[in-house]
Amino acid sequence: MQKRAVGALCVVLALSFSACQKLDQGPAAPKAPGPLKFDAAQFADAIPLEYGTLVGVTQNSPGWVGLWFQKRDNTIVVAFVNIDDGRLYDKSLSIPRK
Repeated sequence: MQKRAVGALCVVLALSFSACQKLDQGPAAPKAPGPLKFDAAQFADAIPLEYGTLVGVTQNSPGWVGLWFQKRDNTIVVAFVNIDDGRLYDKSLSIPRK
């Protein structure tokens, strides 16, 4: 009985490991960088007023937050801030709206 349970467990483990694949090899994984580009930050110590109204905040990784702004033309801009070091990332991401 115990050998049968161990054998069944080995079969289940073998089947589950054979179904594993690296995340970057899946069918939905991006093959090339997208059309969105990072822009150089205008200031090292401030967020430009032209970014518009702050509409959201997300925590991207420990210590880093993304500040999401909406410009007057509805473009979304993300500025990244390290709250542990008190510094802005040297790039921001612009996402156009269509």
